[in-house]
Amino acid sequence: MCLNLERVMGMYSEVLKELDSNTVQYMIDEMQETINQKNELLNQKDEQLNQKNALIDELRRQIDELRTAQGK
Repeated sequence: MCLNLERVMGMYSEVLKELDSNTVQYMIDEMQETINQKNELLNQKDEQLNQKNALIDELRRQIDELRTAQGK
C-alpha cells in the first residue's frame, strides 16, 4: 500500500509540474500579446508623430519662402 501511495504521489507531483509549466507558458503568452499590442500602438503613435513633424517642416519651409519673397 505504501508503494502505491508513493506512485500516486509521484504521478500527482508530475501532473502538478506539468500544470505549473502550462500556467507559466500561458502567462508568458498573455504578456507577450500585451507587449505586442502596446508595440503596435507605439508604432502607430510614432507614425502619427512623423507625419506631424513632416507637416511642421513643410509649413516652416513655406513660411521661409514667404519671408524670402517679401524681403525681395
